[in-house]
Amino acid sequence: MRSIGYTSAFVLLAASALLTAGCGWSPKGPDPVPQADKCTPADGPAQNVVTAAIYALPAPPSGKWTQMSSGHTANCALYWVQVGQNNSTPDSLQQVVFFNKNTMIGTPTPNARPYITVTASAPDSATVQYQWQQGKDQPGMPTGIGSVRFTVDGGALKALDPIPGP
Repeated sequence: MRSIGYTSAFVLLAASALLTAGCGWSPKGPDPVPQADKCTPADGPAQNVVTAAIYALPAPPSGKWTQMSSGHTANCALYWVQVGQNNSTPDSLQQVVFFNKNTMIGTPTPNARPYITVTASAPDSATVQYQWQQGKDQPGMPTGIGSVRFTVDGGALKALDPIPGP
């Protein structure tokens, strides 16, 4: 009878060890495969609409606006074009122009600002990161930083966070 008890205890202990081993660390799997861009040219603004929107911006203090980068959200609803001065310096002004389909829906701020970065942050929103100089910051080395998420709401640009900065 005692051997049955030891055998049962051994089986129970072995089963516990196997279950516990299954709950522990395991090596990292392969990196996720990037999703293919599902947006088509028809989902975004035509080049003539982008050009007209850039020319409609208040002119920078010197030089002219030139397209620096562009992108869109994964759901293809929000497109952006980032512009900067063609004769840029580290602290030159920049602006972002947002589009919904083939329509310009605005800029995140009424005035251009330096140190802007735009990224797609979620399937339906883009994040604009603002930086600004504080105190004795050197040009091109701002220490102020904040981000705002933007989305399209009823065909209009909507800020999901307050605009940061000085």
